[in-house]
Amino acid sequence: MPMPLTRTAALRLPLPATLVAWALPEPVVAVFRGSVAREARVALVRNGAEAQEILRSGSSLCMIVPVLRDRFDPFWTDYTVLRERFPNIPVIAVAMPGVSSMQAAVRLSQLGVSDLLDANDGLRADDIRTSLSKAYSDATAQRILTAVEQEFSLRGNACPTDLTTILKRALRHAHTHLPASKVAALMQMHERTLRKFCEARQLPSPQLIAGWARLLLSALYIDERGRTFASIADVLGYPTPGALRKQIVRYTARSPKQLRQEGAMCIVAQLLHQQILRPDAPQTPTHDERPRLVLLKSSEGAA
Repeated sequence: MPMPLTRTAALRLPLPATLVAWALPEPVVAVFRGSVAREARVALVRNGAEAQEILRSGSSLCMIVPVLRDRFDPFWTDYTVLRERFPNIPVIAVAMPGVSSMQAAVRLSQLGVSDLLDANDGLRADDIRTSLSKAYSDATAQRILTAVEQEFSLRGNACPTDLTTILKRALRHAHTHLPASKVAALMQMHERTLRKFCEARQLPSPQLIAGWARLLLSALYIDERGRTFASIADVLGYPTPGALRKQIVRYTARSPKQLRQEGAMCIVAQLLHQQILRPDAPQTPTHDERPRLVLLKSSEGAA
């Protein structure tokens, strides 16, 4: 019998382009397919070799694996080897019928997973999408931070620790407009306190950092194969692809196509490095002098 699927109002969340479903029964795979609809491809694999082939070929990925009752199942051996080769791919574990949540929790450390879904009482579409989005957003934030830190290192500098801390939290919410007040809330500070914190450490303002987070996330999506520019604009909450294109051209002096050809993440990370090291970079701009990056939000329409 097919597993029950409960669906409520659809949510627009950032999802990986491909879900690699490994060692899962077809009814569970069907639930995931129904949950992501056309927003993601679900690839069913039978063994580690097939999984590895897909993981090597793409970047916007998430593995879906079962938590089995038999800890000596051959799946565990193959999975452990693959996990060591691809430690940065997010993984969602599904506790199969007959495996209690407590048993599943004990094995989470063995699986190295991002989140756990319990199939004993049915799988809800919204729970699946939320789990996928969180795992993917966390993995994406880490990929971006690694790219930024590598760019600073290549230029002979260390990325400021405080900047990394704020960016990390902002990146996890960068698929929507991020006002300074929300960045402050993520840092558990008052907005004025965070602004003074950034000034004291010669960092861009909280709103500028939020803008950089949005731009960095756009760059990562542009670099990912299989994503159309229209889908990137949609997942980032822009009213039209033209609105996002206008922002990218304004801040990078390149079209999305040029960014993709040159390496979008590399270019944007270089621009961030230049912004941080510019001694004359405005930290608390006036309304008239405010850098246009502050306007990186979804509410601005296309020209």
